[in-house]
Amino acid sequence: MFTGVVRAPLTGVVLVVEMTGAGVLLLPLLIACFAATVTANRLGSEPLYDTLRRRMLERT
Repeated sequence: MFTGVVRAPLTGVVLVVEMTGAGVLLLPLLIACFAATVTANRLGSEPLYDTLRRRMLERT
């Protein structure tokens, strides 16, 4: 979910591996992050931080 919302797949994988210590999950995590990124791109949603930056700039 983190990868799909923020569009930072490597950060998501690193966070999960660091928190769980399960290096065995590296390949499934990479596959899941790739799927989340592709799905978010196909749906046409904007990355979360880009949306927040745009909203902040519109306020000023």
